[in-house]
Amino acid sequence: MPLSSRAPTAPVAGRSPATRVRSVRPHRLGAVLTLAVAAAVALAGCAGAPDPIEVVVEPASFDLAIGEDQRLLVGLFTPERQLVAHGEVELGLAYLGDGSQDSAAIEQSVPARFVPIPGGQIGAPTDAPSLVEDTGTGVYAATVDLDRPGVWGVRIAGELEDGTPFSGNRTFPVLEEHLVPAPGDEAPRVDNLTLDDVESGAVRAVQLDSRAQAANSEVAFPHLHVHTVAGSIEANRPVVVAVATPVYCRTRFCGPLTEVIAELALRYEDRADFIHLEVWEEFDSQTLNESAAAFIQTEIGGNEPWVFLIDEDGRIAARWDNILDVEALTEALEDLPVLPEAGT
Repeated sequence: MPLSSRAPTAPVAGRSPATRVRSVRPHRLGAVLTLAVAAAVALAGCAGAPDPIEVVVEPASFDLAIGEDQRLLVGLFTPERQLVAHGEVELGLAYLGDGSQDSAAIEQSVPARFVPIPGGQIGAPTDAPSLVEDTGTGVYAATVDLDRPGVWGVRIAGELEDGTPFSGNRTFPVLEEHLVPAPGDEAPRVDNLTLDDVESGAVRAVQLDSRAQAANSEVAFPHLHVHTVAGSIEANRPVVVAVATPVYCRTRFCGPLTEVIAELALRYEDRADFIHLEVWEEFDSQTLNESAAAFIQTEIGGNEPWVFLIDEDGRIAARWDNILDVEALTEALEDLPVLPEAGT
């Protein structure tokens, strides 16, 4: 969900301003398909072959910048707004400079696998991509190398389980530097609100979780509101931080993120601390919680949800924007050593 530019900005130590890439018009990337993919699509015109589908490509990454192993997310939809889900697709990247050129050669081609929203149900999984109705959602995720700032184009090609080929293209901006704390950066050492603050009457429950709207509402998943990020880092404990607003997320890719984090917290409480940071202190006035702002608010706005894994040294070990890859986070938690019990 995009955040209001009126929300206060919380500085992140050690980060320099990054260049904002302007919005650009769509570009003609159809001409930059590799010959292999182009030939595959052309075969669809043969007698008896299904007609190809031109899909709508929706970039879903929040903070792409120069670097290796960048996480590129795209949602794929038919013109009728059916979701393309499951399996893998081929993703080709072309560099378009400042956005003034209309075409460029594809210089990188990688597979992208489907990642459903955490806790979402999208029918029975299929080995190949398939079309699903509005029963769930998800994106295709790929790890790509981005070596120049500016405008990039992505070309998607794949084949549905019934043999129907599909393709689509879109442009997206790449920044000089990340605006949101990235792997290797020091995590913001925030003293976020906890249940103790609610019980003392210092803050309202809704400031911990936007679902607690009524005056006497209880905070959902109280075990996500026990620790502070600063306290966990000070104790040299890994910590998973989910920055999300359960009530006010309005994108196509919203899902029950905090429910998934709460379940992981119970399973891996011996590996890491788990914290949910509610985005909004006051939604009507578009005022961010300071602790959430320290992680996700930038000079050009911000987006949510985010999940960060912070290591025992207080640095970002991994991060997931928009749609959490539960499998990847689970693997990272499994790799962590069991924490010593308090007092040992």
